[in-house]
Amino acid sequence: MVTAIQPNPAERRELRPDYSPAALAAAIRRIGQGAAEREFNDENPFAAVDLVRESRLGALRVPVEHGGGGFSIRRLFATVIDLAEADPTVAHILRTHYWFVEERLRMTGGAARGRWLGEVGGGAIVGNASSELGPAAVGSLRFKTTITRQAGGYRLSGTKYYSTGTLFSDWVNVWAAKDENTLVSLVVPTGRAGVRVLDDWDGIGLRNTGSGTTVFERVAVQPDELLAEIRLDLPAQPTFEFAFLQLYLHAIIAGILRTVVTDAIGLLKGRERSFSHAPAASPPQDPILQQVVGQLSAAAFAAESAVLAAADSLDTAYGSLDNGIPDAALTQQASLRAAQVKVHVDELALRASTLLFEAGSASAASARKNLDRHWRAIRTLSLHNPTLYKAQAIGKLLILGEPLPANAYF
Repeated sequence: MVTAIQPNPAERRELRPDYSPAALAAAIRRIGQGAAEREFNDENPFAAVDLVRESRLGALRVPVEHGGGGFSIRRLFATVIDLAEADPTVAHILRTHYWFVEERLRMTGGAARGRWLGEVGGGAIVGNASSELGPAAVGSLRFKTTITRQAGGYRLSGTKYYSTGTLFSDWVNVWAAKDENTLVSLVVPTGRAGVRVLDDWDGIGLRNTGSGTTVFERVAVQPDELLAEIRLDLPAQPTFEFAFLQLYLHAIIAGILRTVVTDAIGLLKGRERSFSHAPAASPPQDPILQQVVGQLSAAAFAAESAVLAAADSLDTAYGSLDNGIPDAALTQQASLRAAQVKVHVDELALRASTLLFEAGSASAASARKNLDRHWRAIRTLSLHNPTLYKAQAIGKLLILGEPLPANAYF
């Protein structure tokens, strides 16, 4: 369980974080120190996440007047790629935190918007409690977690799974059912009585992202901690934030692919002997192995370029906001671009993380080298939603004009 941090507004103003490229690069280097060793030793990155708070890395999209960097979505994603290169675990921990910020940015209520953007600008990190197990279709927004009214406020009860980042967060954003047709988005401190954050995620990759279970046992919720309501019996409003969530996964993959290239180069430069039937006596001089590195470099470039091009579509959709609602055609375009990135990059990245081992031969399989962490992380990220469903939905859109699915898992 994590104790909630309540930043002091006066301290927030005095800190004046530095969002210059040099300062961000230095902060990311510090966060990434020891990342491979943490992954190998199955260690949670609490200290690295504290560095995120210290550097205000979670406030990149927060407006300057609230203590943030005022970044565009493209610049945010470029920084996420840098962070994922340094430590993909920390980058993934922040995924739904940045989603929380996007939702606050399009809020039209001044006081509530300012309050939560100010919290993030002061260093607070927000986790998530959305997904549930059970027979309800993924993306259907039918939840068993409930919020009920009581004197002076509300009570929250239920169990959430895949709560990525919540183990390290100060607040947790929860989706709960108010009644059969109404969902409520709310936020509570992770240290509040009745909140239990379990470190029980057992995935093959990104094992220390805190993606486990969160239990709410009659947790008190204040009225000003309610953020939004959604009516399930009304047509859904256009949104680009689901595309944001999905594209974010591939920004992490793009960062991992940079490290795959670096590790391939290191493997080759560290090898002294080759095979008697190889075309060169020295592995670094071997044209076949040089080709491996060239292919990996091209894969990393293609993935990063695709992610940033799709981020431009998100920026365009964000720029169309009118009273908190973006243009429907532009949100569809953003969703299409994010889906196209996934269909291409999933296959490209998985192939690259396997090709890496060709640069090191049999010795690359040493557990101490920990090179399998790249494949495990990419495979885990790619499983967040099925690639085949994405490709089929793109085809239906292009052939039949059928709109893309509008839920957080597409």
